[in-house]
Amino acid sequence: MGSMLLAILVGALLESILGNLQIIGDLIAGLVTGFIAGNDIGKGALAGFIAGLLGGLALGILIILLLPILGPYLGPFASLIPILALIPIVLAIKGAVIMAIGGALGSYLNGFMKPKQAK
Repeated sequence: MGSMLLAILVGALLESILGNLQIIGDLIAGLVTGFIAGNDIGKGALAGFIAGLLGGLALGILIILLLPILGPYLGPFASLIPILALIPIVLAIKGAVIMAIGGALGSYLNGFMKPKQAK
């Protein structure tokens, strides 16, 4: 039985690091999150989803904080800043869904790799 909180924290950290690899990074982070969460597929998927939202949220906050600094350099495109602020939100949801799939697969692998106990 894994630790849900540890799985979420590790998954969010991996999502922040591997988030630039788009789908592959999200899937790897989800697999690790689900494996740590334990062999319950629903628990792994939930841990992956929450970790994906937290990891995407961290990157989104960083991007939103950098937008005002970059605003003067955007020139005529400065009016697009509110639309650009939505991009991290969409990417966080995308990452969370892919990490939920990876979390379910990681939990399945966790249960599959443990030896069966004799009765």
